[in-house]
Amino acid sequence: MRSNMKQLQLSAVLYGSDSNDFLSANVKLRTGGDTGCNPVGPNWVDAEFASPANVNVTETPVGCATNDFFLGVQGSTGFGVTLIGSIGGYAKAAAVYHCPADKSVDPTRKMARNRSCSMNSYVDGTGLGGMQAPPFRVFKRFSDFGSALSASDCFVFLDENPASINDGWFSYSADGNGMGDRPAINHGNLSSFSYADGHVQLYKWQDCFLTYTSSGSGVDTKWLAQHGTYLK
Repeated sequence: MRSNMKQLQLSAVLYGSDSNDFLSANVKLRTGGDTGCNPVGPNWVDAEFASPANVNVTETPVGCATNDFFLGVQGSTGFGVTLIGSIGGYAKAAAVYHCPADKSVDPTRKMARNRSCSMNSYVDGTGLGGMQAPPFRVFKRFSDFGSALSASDCFVFLDENPASINDGWFSYSADGNGMGDRPAINHGNLSSFSYADGHVQLYKWQDCFLTYTSSGSGVDTKWLAQHGTYLK
């Protein structure tokens, strides 16, 4: 998955270079997609999977979990909608969005879902940010990374746990004192991360993220928060 993450991050960098340094939009998705994420255009990826961990989250649009169109890699128009996928024009291979170690399947179609990764909710060209913004920094442009949290220390993409993945927006507690979405542990106790400067690395979890049923906070939640945003 490290090579996939590298390609995703390179695509995000190329997008920024063509978009006045803006990071791609990254918001919680809504029915019908997110083509109106002004001023920086559509979401980095569209559609929302049914979530095994949350029965209130349903697949929108129907069929999106196994339809590569909703990754944005097949153009912006089809299936009665106009999308999406601001990095799809740069990361055109659908396989890049799916971790080979993710063996989970769509519960309805009994086949692999097309995406295993999500994007840091505080890395968001629209400036909306995660569940504790605005006290915490939301990175809108690549130039926003600096001394408080450098591009080499802030993660952009990661593998998400198959049980929590739904939209492309990875939610977490920015102060490190709680849980949100869960990172994947497809590689043993490791998750793959890409960083804003373009490098990719694996991180080994120590406590909270070793099992999906864990709660509270610990070394893992603190580390994730410290590499995702900071208190302004």
